[in-house]
Amino acid sequence: MYHNYSMNKILEDIESNSVKNLILDTDTANEVDDQFAIAYAMLADDIRLLALSAAPFVNDHADTPAEGAEKSYHEMVKVRDMVDPEGKLNIPCYRGSGAYMEDLDVPVVSEAAENIVRIVRETDGIVYVAVIGCFTNVASALVMDPSIKDKMVVLMIGANAFDYENGDCNEYNLAQDRIAARVIFECGVPVIVLPAMGGTERLYTTNTELNFYLKDQAGEIGNYLCELFEREEGSLFKSDGSCNCKSRIIWDVGAVSILRLGQKGAVLKVVPARTIDPDGFWRKGFDLDRRMIMTSDFRRWIVMSDFYTVLRKAYNQ
Repeated sequence: MYHNYSMNKILEDIESNSVKNLILDTDTANEVDDQFAIAYAMLADDIRLLALSAAPFVNDHADTPAEGAEKSYHEMVKVRDMVDPEGKLNIPCYRGSGAYMEDLDVPVVSEAAENIVRIVRETDGIVYVAVIGCFTNVASALVMDPSIKDKMVVLMIGANAFDYENGDCNEYNLAQDRIAARVIFECGVPVIVLPAMGGTERLYTTNTELNFYLKDQAGEIGNYLCELFEREEGSLFKSDGSCNCKSRIIWDVGAVSILRLGQKGAVLKVVPARTIDPDGFWRKGFDLDRRMIMTSDFRRWIVMSDFYTVLRKAYNQ
């Protein structure tokens, strides 16, 4: 018995009308999709957001994992306070790992990992932990206290579909910390994979759509999301007056949409469990008794319509 929740029970819970317990582990300063996911989770009436934790990252915005985690923390707090300026939702934010894992058995101890352990222990019912950035914090928590795997489900925004490029999983989130990914795949915690290629890549929006639904219609956070998108993709009109209908993938809203929409927003299938090899390619058959849930065929129009509806409803009641 690897955990207390069978895959069928997890699917039943997702499809039910119950309020879902959620921790979001997010590299908020990496690009712009994490901010969308945080707002979505905070304002959805069927999500109980227990905490936000800051994941490490390295790219043009951060030279080291520690810098990425710290920038993510500050951006995360900024978004939280825009959505809930009076603090009524009481959502704590935790600093995350300052380094990537170097060994399957050695955690990177951080405030985020410690509090994932504590929150999962103290919370009744299933705790969904959505890893929408690098996997280090959540993997470290599972190494620090392996018993929490019996009370939680990991929603992993990362890897790619099984049939993508001969099983290549080296998209951004997974490639940063393959050891952490292996911990999650191999430790026995129930896993729902939301792959990048062959999955959440369908969840795009446009600057036109964003401005139409949110500009001056969803509080400060609505305008901020428009600003972030414009910063990355340009304004609605170019300097010569021509139209600029740019699109961008908002990958991370997929994790929240699974808990709200279930099979209405994507296909969820129970499949034989896999892990990855040291080079970041899918490896099957490592445990023939294990299962995981793989998502596919995200219905963009349903997911993004729900996202916009949740934000507009929160500010137009």
